[in-house]
Amino acid sequence: MAEKKGQRVTENPVQITSQNNNALLSKLTGGLLWNMNIEKIDYLRDKKLIIERIIEAGLENDEIIMWKLYSYEDIKDVAINMENLHKDHVTYMAFVLKIDEKEFKCYEKKPWYKK
Repeated sequence: MAEKKGQRVTENPVQITSQNNNALLSKLTGGLLWNMNIEKIDYLRDKKLIIERIIEAGLENDEIIMWKLYSYEDIKDVAINMENLHKDHVTYMAFVLKIDEKEFKCYEKKPWYKK
C-alpha cells in the first residue's frame, strides 16, 4: 500500500481470526475453562468469563494470552467489576493496570481492605 504525503499507513501483517483466537484459548492452562467446550467458546461473547478466570487462577502464560486477545480497556472493565476478587489479586491488577485499588468494585465489600 502506498503512503500519501503526510500520512502513515500501517497494516497488521497477522490477521486476527476466530481460528487464531481458538488456538490461543486452547493453550490456556488446563482447568481454567473446565466447564466449557473449547471448540464452542466465542472469545468475544465469553470475554468476561475468560478474563475473570485468568485473573483469578491463571499463570503467567495465561496472562500473556489474555493480553493478546483483549484490550487494556476490556481487561480493566472486567477486573474492576469483579465482586469477589482476593485482595492479592486486586493489588496485582491495580499495579498492572496502573490504577488505584479503590477503583475495584470489591474494594468496599471486603473487610480486609479497610485499614
